[in-house]
Amino acid sequence: MSITFADPERVIDLMKIAAADIIMPRFHSLKDGEIDEKDGGELVTIADIETEKWLTARLPDLLPGSVVVGEEAVFADRDVFDRLAGDDPVWVIDPIDGTWNFAHGRPVFAILIALVYRGEVVSGWIYEPVTGTTVIGARGAGVTFDGKTVRLGADDRTDGFVGTAARYLFERAETRTDVVDQVFRPNCAGHEYVLILSGERAFSAYTKLLPWDHAAGSFLVREAGGYSALLDKGRYNLAQPKGDLLTAESAAVWHNIRAVLHEEDGAENQGGTHVR
Repeated sequence: MSITFADPERVIDLMKIAAADIIMPRFHSLKDGEIDEKDGGELVTIADIETEKWLTARLPDLLPGSVVVGEEAVFADRDVFDRLAGDDPVWVIDPIDGTWNFAHGRPVFAILIALVYRGEVVSGWIYEPVTGTTVIGARGAGVTFDGKTVRLGADDRTDGFVGTAARYLFERAETRTDVVDQVFRPNCAGHEYVLILSGERAFSAYTKLLPWDHAAGSFLVREAGGYSALLDKGRYNLAQPKGDLLTAESAAVWHNIRAVLHEEDGAENQGGTHVR
């Protein structure tokens, strides 16, 4: 099956419609009963649920034979996740990445979509409804950021890096002021990938690797010339998301930050996240 039938602009058009009609009318306007808490304390709102349903009903029309794996659908039925191991093209949706921010009236949140074929991301989209920031990329076709081509990969610095790191990776980065100038805790994965693509941050490192959070963003950074891989140098497997994922603006930066974050005793694998 060809994977070129999905017009990138039609996907972003759907994301913009969903944002305008479903998400933004509820920003600062969520009512009692429209915010819930999932396992692990993560929030979900009526906007997450309705946006995912709306996109799920429309994306397969852009690529006949494709299926959808959405964050909220997996929460309701864990068997949905198994579609990532199949041969059908898969749309991976995070209807609102940064739900906590959205629910608390903070403007940093995004819609994330990745198209996956036989385990590999072939296209990715990030749309930030408040700012209108739009990132689109397809394998072999490069990445555009608000319509302008993004080219990463040229940075050969060895220190002064600014980035994002989760949990124990934050603690490791925080102590290495000789290499890392400033490190932030995660706030919204999609936005943090946008910051790498815009040149505002050099890296992001995560211990929770669910594909709706990272498939699109890590792909977009790679396609733009950056680098992304597990700290143990293994491949990020969307169907079995475990390990620690480091994404950086260049391969050289990746190796510099890996030297700070990686511990050879395998402690990073303790942070792996399994859906099952």
